[in-house]
Amino acid sequence: MTSLRLRRVSRPNPAELEVLAASDREVFGSVALDTYDLAVVAEAGGLYLGEVEGEVVGSCQLLRKLSEPEVLWVLGFYIRPEWQSRGMGRALLEAITRELPVLGAQGMVLTVAPENKKAMELYLNFGFRVVEEVGEFYGKGEDRYLLRYGRE
Repeated sequence: MTSLRLRRVSRPNPAELEVLAASDREVFGSVALDTYDLAVVAEAGGLYLGEVEGEVVGSCQLLRKLSEPEVLWVLGFYIRPEWQSRGMGRALLEAITRELPVLGAQGMVLTVAPENKKAMELYLNFGFRVVEEVGEFYGKGEDRYLLRYGRE
């Protein structure tokens, strides 16, 4: 398997923001992050890119959970479609979990659409656990499972 490199982006330029927003829309549709959201996450949270030989294969956006500062909220996590089913999702999760101590975190939480079986399988096999099912989490018709990794 080709090696994935993790890179944190702190001040993306407008062209980078457009590319990242387009990838987010491709994966998440109507609930995708836009350039404004991504710029804020890069500055106030953590915007990480998974790269293989300089090509962006996926991304993970993190925010600190105010009610539990030792837990990071995974605002977005994806592998671009052409890189899926090649072990990149697990590789990106492994790289992100290695960053947890660096960021002073002990765990992560995220949401997954119930119909996203591929993502659910990845997260559950990695060690996330379902803690709640939330109807209309992102609005009408946007039900989600809430998953947690790490500390109780």
